[in-house]
Amino acid sequence: MTLAQKANFAVLATYPPLENRNRGVPSLCIPPLTLSDGPNGLANGLTGVTQLPAAIGIAASFDRSLARSVGEVLGSEAMAKGIDVVQGPELNLARVPESGRIFEAYGEDPFLTSVMGVASVEGIQSTGAMADAKHFTAYTQETARLRLNQVVSSRALAELYDAPFRAAVQQAHVASLMCSYGSLNGVNTCSDPYLYKTLKSWGFTGFVRSDLEAVRNVAHAFRAGIALVKPASASAIVRMVATGAIPLRDLNRAVRTVLTTMFAGGLIGRPHQGSLAAIVTTPAHANVALRAAESSIVLLKNVHSILPLATNDTSIALIGTDAGQLPQVTGGGSSYVHAPFVITPLWALRNSLGQRVRVTYQPGGLATLDIDALASVDGLQGRPLKLLAPTRSTSSPGKADISVELSPNVTSAIATATKPGVGDGWTRWGFKVRARATGDFEISMEQAGDMWMYFNGRALASSSGLHAPSDLTTMVSMVRGQTYRFGARWFQERGHPAPRFGIYYVTPQIKRAVAAARKSKVAIVFAGTFNSEGVDSPNLQLGGDANVLIAAVAAANPRTIVVLNTGGAVLMPWLSKVAAVVEGWYPGEQDGRAIAAVLTGAVDPSGRLPITFPSSVTSQPVAYPRQFPGMSSTVDFGSIRDLGYRWYQSHGVRPLFPFGFGLDYTTFTLSKPSLTSGAKGATVEVLVRNTGKRTGADVVQAYVKYPSVTGEPPEQLRAFARVLLAPGASKVVTLRIPASGFQIFRNNVFVTVPGTYSIDVGASSANLTIHLLLRRK
Repeated sequence: MTLAQKANFAVLATYPPLENRNRGVPSLCIPPLTLSDGPNGLANGLTGVTQLPAAIGIAASFDRSLARSVGEVLGSEAMAKGIDVVQGPELNLARVPESGRIFEAYGEDPFLTSVMGVASVEGIQSTGAMADAKHFTAYTQETARLRLNQVVSSRALAELYDAPFRAAVQQAHVASLMCSYGSLNGVNTCSDPYLYKTLKSWGFTGFVRSDLEAVRNVAHAFRAGIALVKPASASAIVRMVATGAIPLRDLNRAVRTVLTTMFAGGLIGRPHQGSLAAIVTTPAHANVALRAAESSIVLLKNVHSILPLATNDTSIALIGTDAGQLPQVTGGGSSYVHAPFVITPLWALRNSLGQRVRVTYQPGGLATLDIDALASVDGLQGRPLKLLAPTRSTSSPGKADISVELSPNVTSAIATATKPGVGDGWTRWGFKVRARATGDFEISMEQAGDMWMYFNGRALASSSGLHAPSDLTTMVSMVRGQTYRFGARWFQERGHPAPRFGIYYVTPQIKRAVAAARKSKVAIVFAGTFNSEGVDSPNLQLGGDANVLIAAVAAANPRTIVVLNTGGAVLMPWLSKVAAVVEGWYPGEQDGRAIAAVLTGAVDPSGRLPITFPSSVTSQPVAYPRQFPGMSSTVDFGSIRDLGYRWYQSHGVRPLFPFGFGLDYTTFTLSKPSLTSGAKGATVEVLVRNTGKRTGADVVQAYVKYPSVTGEPPEQLRAFARVLLAPGASKVVTLRIPASGFQIFRNNVFVTVPGTYSIDVGASSANLTIHLLLRRK
């Protein structure tokens, strides 16, 4: 290969609709390498593919075989499209509950993430496609991700954040890894010698490629060990080789690493021949998507066994845009998958319940943070707002006028700064309105930078800081005839659009929903959040008017069920007022079928939480700015105890719902435990019995408690087993914990600290009923 050919081979670029490709060398029979997201199905606008449930839902199944099946669907559809590499799975841990990409990965626990990640990689690569595990390493937030310095101890990296990647390399032999954004302990991650030294110590033989714009210095990255960079200029690489900035041996190593992986995967002798235009989804793939969506559903509350729906529930009010108009089935960003179809809960419930049940529907408001819709809602009567006085910008640079669109025939207003701003700088603007109606108003604001919203001079909501994209939504009440001042202070990022500010009068929609609930035996409210790459959640609240809507419906009908479609944990200020809560995550194209099967009792809700749900924003592991979103572009990960359920147990804080928690329509008991141990680890056997009247699946979880001298958190998941049992049936399940499950990272090596350990077995991290002691030397 010539120098130019090598340089072009080492550069990834987008060739729509293909997300990533380098340049092959036809004269040498070297095809280009093709890559596409993602974790939840083939993305980047590709059509004719299966929209699978989000990875966080797959994790909630605690089902290895299901994760492998999902991987097989991803791999086979990639092969049929002619795509060599699936950019997934996402193996980072849910350190920050507000993270915009939390739905793409497998939750907060390194063991669960390792198990599910290994199964996914094995599934993808069993088809002939290659997996590209991402983002190595310690990538846990979107806020300031390009410039953020992540301070993480070597022990936390080894025991927690690196663990899923180590498993993917050593157990699943993943073909490639994507290096992460930002810096790790002061060094750009993609150029960090630690990354490549660590991979070598694990026996990694594949290649490392960068995510988009993750590399700050191309020469440094190639000298450190990277193989593929995006974006980069091939001609610039040629010049850097000529000047010695990139030694030729490093470019040769990069090319050789990719070619070796391609040869090992058969891509040189037998390039994939699929078509990007091909329809690759199949009925079998749709069945996998349905089984995955069903298995992911977690029942969080079920007072008086209101679920499954009873035969005498002859009238049901479905409420919420998620139920019918705009189902929340997937997240945003690079993992967004175009579904060939989406089955809505409204259609599925009407279809499954038939004529015996009257199912009514009320949207109850706008979809989750749909700011675009605020400018065009025109289906309601009344004129609730009158614009009085827009104000111009009071600071510069970033000057902006205010453009307000307000029709007397609609119940929404949209205020937009007409000029994006000529440079970086703070800007203020605002306006007054006089309310022509009394009620609740949804306030939304969208901005590519820091932002504060004000209502009558007091702060209403704010972004996370560090000049990150912001999507804010909140509720205010206004009284007819009163005048109110709205304002915003925002930081204008160069080259980004100006902010948009929306007001929507939700009271009429809520009143219709309440009326429908009063007339029905059961009310089911669907609500959600829209998580996306590029922006973190500001407050863990449900979007739009959801909290107000749920509270109002529950007040009208005590038999109210809430179905959540969220990308992660949310707060539930209405929890004590509703009869049941179901978490459905982002279920993909089979949304309605899955939730209808669970609500009607055709399928047992057997999912378990792969993350902890906090009781408040302040009662969770990253409640301080230095932990999230960071201070001075630096974020401190803290100790090995400052992650997920480890933090709650270490600090004695009770969450809203603990890690591993989930209810069933039946009950189980655990008994007759036995323990055997040796040099290779420990094995626990326990008898699981279904003591209820319905078939269901239990997830038996085993946690290890270390001697206090180790400094480890109180409990750590080390094994689990999912078992399906008919009523009255029982089965002995085996939980195996290898010797590594008792090790800690000390002085740069994994060691076992002599002492007494406890293996605690139960139904969740907070409900461990069996305790077995053993000594390790």
